[in-house]
Parts: sequence; C-alpha cells; structure tokens
Amino acid sequence: MVAAGPQPANSLAPKNATRLPFTRVTFTAGGSDVVVNGVTVERAGLAVDAAFSGLLLLDENGIQLGVEKTLNSNHQAVVGEPFTVAAGTSRTMTIAGNMASSLTSQAGQVAILKVVGVNTSAALSGSLPIEGAQHTINASLTIGSVTMQRGGIDPGSNVTKELGTAGFTFASVRATAGSAEDLTLRSIRWNQVGSAGSSDLANVTTWVDGTSYDTMVSADGDYYTAVFGDGIKIEKGFSKDISIKGDIVGGSARTIKFNIAKRADLDLMGNLFGYGIKPPATGSTVPTGTTSAFSSSEDPWYYAITVTISAGTITVSSDTAVASQNVAVNLSNQPLGGFKVDVRGEPVSVSSMVFNVTAVGTGQVNDLTNVTLVDANGAVLGGPVDGSGAASGGTITFSDSITFPVGVTTLSLKGKLGTDFVTNDTVRASTTPSTDWTTVRGQTSGNTITPTPSTAITASLMTVRAGALSVSVSSQPSARTVIAGADGFEFSRIILDATQSGEDVRLTSIPLLLTLAGTPTALVGDLTSCELRNSAGSVLTTGTNKVTSFTAAADHTFTFDGTGVTIPKGTSMDLSVRCDVSSDAAASGTIAWGVKSAFNITSASGLDSGQTVAESATSGNGNAMTLSAGGSYTVTADSSSDVNYRAVRAGTEVILAAFNFTAGTAENVVLKQIALQLGNTASNSPSNLVGDEVSFWDGSTKLGTARFVEATNHATSSAISLSIPRGTSKRVTVKGDLEVINSINSASIEPGSFLAITYDGDNVGLNGNYASGVDSGSNISSGTTSDVTTNGVRIFSAVPEFRLLTNSVALTPSSELYKFTVTNPSTTHDLALKQLSFLVSTTGGAVTGFTLEGDGVLAKAASTDASGATGSQVVEILFDPTSNAKLVQKGTTKTFALKASTIADGSSVGETLNVALMSDTSYPSLAELMGTVTSVNAGSGNTDNIIWTPFSSTTPGQANSATESNLDWTNGYGLPFYNASGLLLADGQNLPTQSFTRPQ
Repeated sequence: MVAAGPQPANSLAPKNATRLPFTRVTFTAGGSDVVVNGVTVERAGLAVDAAFSGLLLLDENGIQLGVEKTLNSNHQAVVGEPFTVAAGTSRTMTIAGNMASSLTSQAGQVAILKVVGVNTSAALSGSLPIEGAQHTINASLTIGSVTMQRGGIDPGSNVTKELGTAGFTFASVRATAGSAEDLTLRSIRWNQVGSAGSSDLANVTTWVDGTSYDTMVSADGDYYTAVFGDGIKIEKGFSKDISIKGDIVGGSARTIKFNIAKRADLDLMGNLFGYGIKPPATGSTVPTGTTSAFSSSEDPWYYAITVTISAGTITVSSDTAVASQNVAVNLSNQPLGGFKVDVRGEPVSVSSMVFNVTAVGTGQVNDLTNVTLVDANGAVLGGPVDGSGAASGGTITFSDSITFPVGVTTLSLKGKLGTDFVTNDTVRASTTPSTDWTTVRGQTSGNTITPTPSTAITASLMTVRAGALSVSVSSQPSARTVIAGADGFEFSRIILDATQSGEDVRLTSIPLLLTLAGTPTALVGDLTSCELRNSAGSVLTTGTNKVTSFTAAADHTFTFDGTGVTIPKGTSMDLSVRCDVSSDAAASGTIAWGVKSAFNITSASGLDSGQTVAESATSGNGNAMTLSAGGSYTVTADSSSDVNYRAVRAGTEVILAAFNFTAGTAENVVLKQIALQLGNTASNSPSNLVGDEVSFWDGSTKLGTARFVEATNHATSSAISLSIPRGTSKRVTVKGDLEVINSINSASIEPGSFLAITYDGDNVGLNGNYASGVDSGSNISSGTTSDVTTNGVRIFSAVPEFRLLTNSVALTPSSELYKFTVTNPSTTHDLALKQLSFLVSTTGGAVTGFTLEGDGVLAKAASTDASGATGSQVVEILFDPTSNAKLVQKGTTKTFALKASTIADGSSVGETLNVALMSDTSYPSLAELMGTVTSVNAGSGNTDNIIWTPFSSTTPGQANSATESNLDWTNGYGLPFYNASGLLLADGQNLPTQSFTRPQ
C-alpha cells in the first residue's frame, strides 16, 4: 500500500539548497516483505525543470538511497535504489530536490514534485499521484556556504598496500564553513569505484575529530554512507576533516578508490536558515592522474587516490642477535647462524629452503649433522637434516613446509659439528631467498610470492674451539688498608676467562694462593673465614664450603656450592675473594690472595660434553691489603667563596663557616659529633645567635644543632650521622639565625659584631669531636687536635649591595658616565652613604669637575677633582650632610651616576677616562665596633673608600649632620659587589672598570 505521508510545509526553494524535502510517501507491506525498486517522480506546478540540478530519495533517517537523478523530457525521474519494507511494517520516504546554482530566471515560480509511480513486483494499492509541498523558487536569499580541500591525512597519491593492512586512510576531505552561518555535517556518502569488492574490506569507518562512525554499504557494494547522529557542528570560518579508513582483508591485485561522486553526497545543513548546503565544484579541472583532487565537475566530484592491493610479502635478513661466537665439536645444537623472516599482509608458506654453507679448515659441510631450524621459542620448524657436500662449500636443505605468520619470525640454524672439525676452523651459512626458497605462497590470496632480497643473506661467522679456561688475578681491588674486625672485606678478584672456549665451562672448585707479609708479618689467625662471591654479590661458597683454616704461602681450595659455577663460552667471570678479619689482627701486616704458577684444575669440564677442559693460568699474588687497627679523619677550613669574610644582615639565617672532614684511607667513617667555639670573643657572644644556636648541614640536609654556653663560648653538637667514604671529604656547613638589631647599643647584638666560628680541635672524644669506623665499629677521635679558625662575618642591621650598570656613552661634559645601583634589601632599616671613592685614570686632556647623583639628586653640591699620583688618581665624593642622595630606604634601590663637567682637549691624542668604584680591603681601626664619620674617615690606605651607616636604631634614617656623630658608621669591607651580569665579586675587589672615550 502506498499513501501520502506527513507533508513538509510550503516554503522557499533558494539557489544551491540541497535535499529540500517536497513530498513524503508511506509504503506499507502486508503479510510478506515488499521490495521497492524505484519511485517515479514528476515535476509539476508553475515551474520549469531547470530549477532543479537533480532529484533524490531519502529514507526515514535522511540517508540518500541511490544516486541523484535529473528530469527527462517528460519532466520525470526514477529515484532511489531497491529497498525493502518488512512484512506488517511501514516506511516513509522523502522526495527531495537539489536546487540549481542560479535561479534568477525561475524566481517566483512555484514547484511541486509528485509521486506518479512505484516500481515493485508486489500488488500496489493506494491512490497516485501523491503531491507534497509547493515551494516558491527564490534567487535572492543567500544561504550558508562551504569550501573544500583535500584533508590533512589524505594519502595524496596512489599507493600499494599489502593484504592485511589495517586502519589505512583511503581518503580525507576538509570542509570549511563560510561566513554566512554555522553548518551541521549530517552525513557523507563515499563511492568505492575500485575493482575490490566489499568483502575485500573490513571495519570501514568514517572519522571526524578522532571519533569513528560506522558506514552502511549499499546493495551494490559501491556506496559507503556514514550518518553523524545529531550532526557535527562546523562553526563559521572553522573546518572539519572527514576521513574514511578500513582494513584490507582480500582482493590481491585489485584496487580500492573511495571517491565522492556528487557534491550532494556531502550532506550539510545551514543552522540559521535550515537549508541543505551544496558544496562548490572546487576543482579547476577534471583530475585523471595519480594524485587525489577535487574536480570541476561531478562523477566524481572528489577524485581519490587508488590503492592497489598487493599479495603478502616475505623478506629475509640476517639476525645479528646470533652473533659470531665459538662453537664446539661433537656437541648437538651448536649455533650455525641466525635469520629474520619479515612477513607482511598475509601468512606465507614456504615448501623448501636451502642454506649455503662455507666451511674453512679441515672440516667439510657433510660433517654437519642433525641440523635443525628453530624459532625464538625453541620450537623446531625444520629438520633435522644433514649437510651435503664433501668440500668447503655445500648446502643444507629443509624440505619441510613452513608457514610464517604475519610479523617477524627469528630462525636459528643449529647442528652438530663432526670430529673432522678442529680448533680455528670456521663455518658460515647464507641463503639467497629469491632462488633458495621455493614454492612460496600467500595463505590468504593463494598467490605465488617471490621472497626478497635477490642477493645472498649471510649469517655470523662461527669459529670452532675446544673447551678452554684461563685463570688470572685482577688488578682490582687496589691495594688498601683493611681494619681489624672487618667483615666480608674484599681482598682479591679472580678472573675466569672462557672467551676462547667452544662450549660453556663448569667449575666445581678452585685453588687460590694465600700470601702473608708485612712488618710484623700477618698471621694465619688474622683471618677467620673466607668465601667467594660473583660480581652480583651472591655468595658461591656457603656453610662448610667456606675456608676457615689457613696456611701461609699455600693453596687453599674453595669448593663451590651445588654443581659449581658455569662460565658461558665467549665470556669471563670475576670471583670476589672476601674474608672476615680477626679483631686481634696486628697493624701493618699484609694479606693477599692470588694464583700461583704451578696451577692445575681438574674440576673444570665442558658443560654439555662433560669432558675435562684444559686450563691455563697467569700467576700473581694479588694486591696486598695492609692491616690497620682503625680509621681516622682530619678537619680543615673550607675556602669556598660563600664562607669568605663578609658583611651580613641581622635578623637572617646566614652561613657562618664551613669545614671539610676527610676520612683516612683505612676505612669509611661516620661522623658522630662536632665541637665548636667562638673566635674573637671580644667582638661577639653567643647572644648574637637566636637561641645561642647554630645548625650543621650536608648540602641541603640538616645534620644537627649545637648550642653555645654563654659562660664558656663553647658548643657541642647533638648526635649527627654523616657517612664519609675512606679517602674522601665531606663539607659541613655551619649556619646560624642572627638576632635583630634595634638600637645602636642593642642588648642582644651590638652593631658591627664580628662573629667567627672555630672548630674546637682540642676537644676530642665522646664529649667533643669523634666518629665511628664502619669496618672496625670503634670510636675514632679527630686527627686534628688544634683549633681550625674561619673568616667570620660582620653583622649590621642593613647591608648595601652594589651592582655595576653597563653604560656605553661617549665621554662628554655632564653626561652620565659610570653608573651603578645601591640596593637595601632590609625590610626594617634604612641606610645612608657618606663617602664613595672612584679610581680614575685618563689619557689625553684632563677630566675635572666630578659630581655624583643618586636618582638625579646631587650627593655633593660642589664638584670634586681627582687627587693622587697620575694614572691612579682617586675621586672622593663626600656627601653633603643634608643631601637626600645619601639615603637608601629599606627595600629600595637607588641608581647613582658619576659625571664630569670639564674635559680638556689634548693636542695629539683623544681623551679616555677609566673609572672604577673602590672597595675597602680591611675593617677600620676603631675604639668601638663602629665609629663616627670622622673616626672612620681617619683611616689609612683602603679602609675609608666607602663610608656608610646601617641606621641601627629603628628610627627612619635622616639626612642631617647629627647622625654623622653617632657611633654607627663603618667602611665598605665585606660589602657585596656585583658586576653587570650579577656575578658576586671576590672580597676586596673593586667594582669593574669602565672606559669612556671622547668622540673625535
């Protein structure tokens, strides 16, 4: 039965609109399924056929059935492809139109598409024709648009792919929405025009934004349609790549080509007006080549690449994992070579394989017997067979049919070498797959395959060797000290060398030579037990197999546990001789373990053959280990730049000192306790430190603390644990939190206090400095029994930091020449400068009238000239008492610039000025820890180049004369100076020199 369905509303039919619904028809089947082969549609109404570019049939899901059809001379077209209406059910189909790209001549016409016939073999009931909506042709409405280009992952050009290729991208297109409206991607229909059938493909899916969508295959197997659910939004100006992927499971020698036949096969809808959007023709020509491209016409609109399906491939190569090595005579399963077989596309069977063998020496190829072809799992794939050829060249032929799966299979040739082979004979196998491997066939395609390459593939060279073992003494461990009471100390290493052996060697016991010497001579009782270990540390001689009875200058037989140790052929093994030392062992005796010249091992045999292996030995006593009663350590002051003398800021944690603790060579030590004292107690006290306490650090790891006793100025650390390997040093840093300074006569810490930490060397033992020996377990007193002093720190409430600024100006009058900054990092105290001194030298005419400005404010109203010897003159800028240039407030930075007002013009040379800000090289000599401006300025030499105050009281700094009389002034010794790159300069070093040249 056929009947009218719910019809679309009358609307506009604008140009380029696609899939515009006109008429809906409902098909209902009775007691059996009904197949509808096509629907005849006729254009009616006050319109012309040219308004349509084509008509099509859509199912209830909006999927196009069949191809787009054009109207014939009777204004009719048969649309759709065969579809089935199941018994007792109904299906509603839609007759849709694709509008022409130009409708200027048809504007205002009203078009109707009516169903006038149904092609089916079933009896038809119902009334025809069925007429739907009447749409008015419109030429003025601009609906959305899309531009197309090849997708980013499209292969681009024709390719050949093996049978079995999975997840291959056959084609990809990119759709970009125009500026008129957002678009929704609803479906796409791919046209597979290659010779491959649908059964040759599997898992064919369409991909958008990393999501896969199933495809539905048309009845003829030519069209693959993907529907995107509720649709995929493409915003204006944005793009989506649409790709088709699949697996190639059949069709050897056939082709795959996923075109897009019609522009309307890409179903896009505008989100604003709701019309289907027809993509443009896009291409400028009709492509016919080997690359993918859009066409200027349709059938196809998108011309995809052609994928040619090849049969499976099989490629053979040498397997270097079966390396050149020694092989034994008269032993089964000796390696003769290795090969890799790389199969792609489909499993491949090989009925016969020939391997060519070259034997150099006395042995011949027919002396190779029981040869097998084995995979990586040890499974025998071919053989056993015997070699053929009574000469140096011959063959090994496997007639077993072997099927190689897809992937890489490793093959090993293994066999037995007859007794005609002798030491230093060689054997090498090869094969030429294209000719030596025959009846090669793909298991899926059934096609004959030619293996590659067509050149010989040669395996590794095998060298015939008898069983052999060489024994010698290693140079390691080096001669060193062993502590009495040490457990498991390594005295020697014995090398068991089977690199020249044709088979693995088993060793059940070994005799080793014990040598006792020294002054006094070591005693046999100095050792309590000895054992052998491998390089991984596993003990090889346990229980009763340990040696516990010793005789000087004699061999001692070590018997290995179980069945002994195995030294694989072509390798060597180290045996570590380790012994426990008696705690009563006398110092200065020496002990060594080695191998003597008259060496004979009867316990060495071939692992597989069981035959006795001839051994050789290189005699040697081994390195002598010297007995010692215990370890030691010493202490020195560290000389790193972070512990130089320096000015530091109160109220912060600072590094006060650092010491290097060096363990002696006898044993590793663990530092347990450190004793300190304050140096120069006339200018500091424990109260300078918060809680009278310091802390000890190993890098970033805190080791412990120590609290100074006010009455004695001494401190002993809490229990610490710092491991120091013998013969090495560890740096221990001492830090302290400094008390704050709130007044010139602070009760807790006096401004200018000099805090110096000293290692209290004469305080040794459990109440002072000591460590413990790792081997001996005994306590060790410090070997440094005198005090170790350090540079100390000078403490102020604020500390100025000077940094040079790069300035490359020319030498001209009143220009800013030498520039630098002064930073006050304190958050509590201002600071002030009184004097800055500059080292100057000139060439050419004189430079005079120097002034200094701080943030544009003159430090001294009157200019200053240089004084002193020519070539190293000094410009001293003494700040005016009330100049605000002198103040650097807390947490701020001030920029200073030195200028010169007059530059004399020399008659014969150009003028150059060299300038450097001077530092001080020692602390001023004062009656108190700090002085007045006058007393500091009275210093001699480089002790008054910089005069400054940290304003030790909490009162904000004032620029006046009164403050200059406070006992709160000092010089620049220990202040931080930084170059233009921010590098901290060495203590006492001037700020870097800069040169300025007058333009000629």
